Amino acid sequence: MSFDISRLRRSDRIIGAGAIAFFIFLFLFKWYGGSASSSIGGVNFSSSANGWHTFQNSRWVWLITIIVALGAVAIKATKRELRSPIQLSVLVSALGAISTALILYRIIHHPSGGTSGTIAGVHYSTSYGIKVGIWLGLIAAATITYGGYLAMREEGTSLSDVREQASGAFSGLVATPGAGAAAATGPESPPTSSGGLRRAAGAP
Repeated sequence: MSFDISRLRRSDRIIGAGAIAFFIFLFLFKWYGGSASSSIGGVNFSSSANGWHTFQNSRWVWLITIIVALGAVAIKATKRELRSPIQLSVLVSALGAISTALILYRIIHHPSGGTSGTIAGVHYSTSYGIKVGIWLGLIAAATITYGGYLAMREEGTSLSDVREQASGAFSGLVATPGAGAAAATGPESPPTSSGGLRRAAGAP
């Protein structure tokens, strides 16, 4: 099937734009770093890392959010059908909210600060903390969440529907196999031919 952008709703465009922006900010922008300078010879040193290399655990949730968001847009643009116990709009909104919360947590709890002073007439200063990339990532993750929420509204999905889908998906994960295998192993059938009956009765 061909990819047709005209099939995308407003919510799908918001989700797609947020996912692309999130990918760019996660891999190409600096999220955390530090710098140091000295008055001797104007020595300056700086080091920084993007979001993917800075946060080793949260990055996998962010990557999954991007993939699911882009996948939902691609499915809508190609008019494909996906059988899932949870609607894609609900999944996108939930992952976007989790990603937003994780970034916000990192902003609040990640260490930042610096020192400065003079030793033997040499002035020095150091600083470390979050960079602009993490703020841009927060905006992108929030955009995905908003797009997923709009898609839910366009589809008429309520919070009660979300609870039902989540409980149904959980029930499917913990469901046990049926008793079909037990039914297949019944008692051995008695012989049905006349010869078999005579042998079973001891007849010559």
